[in-house]
Amino acid sequence: MIFVPLLHYFKCKNLYSGNEAGMRYLLTPTKHTVPDPEGGEGAEKEEAILAVDIWPDPWALDKTDPALRRHEEFPLSDEGRAAAAQCLEEAYNAEPDRWKNLPSILDCEPWAPPAEPEEDKAE
Repeated sequence: MIFVPLLHYFKCKNLYSGNEAGMRYLLTPTKHTVPDPEGGEGAEKEEAILAVDIWPDPWALDKTDPALRRHEEFPLSDEGRAAAAQCLEEAYNAEPDRWKNLPSILDCEPWAPPAEPEEDKAE
């Protein structure tokens, strides 16, 4: 069973990471900007959210191919926390064999971003 801390933990700006049989996850309290209909035309406001990142073993999030990552956002509320926990459970239960049969860190290389193309220097 995947554990998700209480809402107060995230409201204190704490991150939480875990691993369930090869499925790694990170819950991050953050904010994003959304349109503010009450503020007039072009007005924006910040909204507190709980960001959830899911990726497979064996590497850290930044060393895992973005195609293998999943990112979800939920309101920073009790309902959002429950929805984040449900999202993690569903992600694991949808592909349990995938999470249990990942390569060892000794059998694969970390992902690296593609190299920047070199500009033609024949000028």
